[in-house]
Amino acid sequence: MNTTGQRLIELLQGYGVDTVFGIPGVHTVELYRGLAESSIQHITPRHEQGAGFMADGYARVTGKPGVCFVITGPGLTNIATAMGQALADSIPMLVISTVNPSGSQGLGCLHAMPNQQGMIKPLTVATFELMASDHLEDTVRQVFMALNNNNGTPLGPVHLQIPLDVMAQKCEAHTSTQIPVAPVLSTPTQTALTTTANLLNQHQHIVILAGGGAVHAAPQVQQLATTLNAPVVTTINGRGLMVQHPLSVPASPSLDAVRALLAAADCVLALGTEMGQTDYDMYVNGQFPTLSNLIRIDINANLAPLTKQVFVHAEVGSALGHLLPLLNPKDPALCGGEMIAKATSKQAFDELPANYQKHHRFLTSIVQALPTARFVGDSTQPVYAGNCYFEATGPTCWFNSATGFGTLGYAVPAAIGVALGQQQQSDTRPIVAIIGDGGLQFCIAELATAKDCGLPIIFIVWNNHGYGEIESSMLAVGVTPVGVSPKPPQLDALAQAYGLPYHRLTDLSRFTNLLRTCAADTTPSIIEVNELQIMALL
Repeated sequence: MNTTGQRLIELLQGYGVDTVFGIPGVHTVELYRGLAESSIQHITPRHEQGAGFMADGYARVTGKPGVCFVITGPGLTNIATAMGQALADSIPMLVISTVNPSGSQGLGCLHAMPNQQGMIKPLTVATFELMASDHLEDTVRQVFMALNNNNGTPLGPVHLQIPLDVMAQKCEAHTSTQIPVAPVLSTPTQTALTTTANLLNQHQHIVILAGGGAVHAAPQVQQLATTLNAPVVTTINGRGLMVQHPLSVPASPSLDAVRALLAAADCVLALGTEMGQTDYDMYVNGQFPTLSNLIRIDINANLAPLTKQVFVHAEVGSALGHLLPLLNPKDPALCGGEMIAKATSKQAFDELPANYQKHHRFLTSIVQALPTARFVGDSTQPVYAGNCYFEATGPTCWFNSATGFGTLGYAVPAAIGVALGQQQQSDTRPIVAIIGDGGLQFCIAELATAKDCGLPIIFIVWNNHGYGEIESSMLAVGVTPVGVSPKPPQLDALAQAYGLPYHRLTDLSRFTNLLRTCAADTTPSIIEVNELQIMALL
């Protein structure tokens, strides 16, 4: 008879888990007992925060939950930051941890915490504990129901903790075979559909807002935009939904030009966006306009009380599938959607500060060299600029940690998760991770994980010798900069230590060939960009 840990591995495999991220410890030995005999690949990061960010990147490109194994106590606290980022961006993640046996509080046990489940609960959409009297299959089924994109609840991290004594106990299979989760597809009500269709049919000048919740419904979003002849403003996580489409406005709703577009609309349709501050008021000036006839379509029912007008509770793709047949096509000559989208995009770009326009040219040069590149970003200056204005190469091809929870040290491990997810899908598009020298020092060790796995990721390190954006923010409000100049490592020596190819960009004329050479390699590579030197050339 197998242990609970062994049976759990069998169940995870049955639910389609092909990759787990974790650092083995004495508390998780039983969890690893059945791993070697399974088809699940195990990736060993250098820190549990890296495991969480890897799971995040993996989930974004596969649409499947990223799965992590962590030990009691410090393993869970270490991954908490990554769970916060995933919660803010609605990324499905399963974190399985151990916990000391019940009744062991106050005994000085290894890794003991006063209330482990209570500590992590605010960073999850659901948390479960497997008790000795529970059927493992039933608990795991509940876990995967919480991770199901179609169950009508918000996506985000789910936590399962298993006491050490329960993990090691013998476990008789409750059922002979694992029973998959039956999708509970969240479909819109007929009343909501009719109300939405009537509003869209009666108004002429419509603007669509498309967020991360719409990235897996790109064809439907494009069909909707064409039917309504409506400009589509994409949020940071929605970039690439309308790539090369004449109705695309790949600019932040925090920009005045985009806000003017929204203010002038007769009706605004928001798809899969929580309309949060880091997208809609990143400069915190409180001047986002009141929107006329706002309609929101979202899987997260918690947003309904925040919507004063029409709220449609459904997954975006499902909702649009029901809605599109009810819409009357608009006359482009009367709506002028393409002309408005083009004019707004130009005005938005012209509004960018001069340094952001240079950053945009830098990003564009990468796309010109690698037209299908997927960008994974950290909180660093070119990423801030791209979040304001940038057209990604496709859905899920532009995401970063400079939004939502706003972490540092995301890009390197998240890019590893992306690369592993692409391998599972036989997807060979290039992966470009952009991180500052400050952010890199949060996750340097994960370069070794990329090397271990032989992942052809291009790590672009934007080196301004410190926390350049924070220094600029201090100066802007008259604060003498303090603590913003941590000395970066010698990146050429660092690359040599990890056995990675290293390149220093000094001439933009060779950037295209350099990127293509790195993309054709079978190992990770580092390209160092000295900010002062390159900005002078852009």
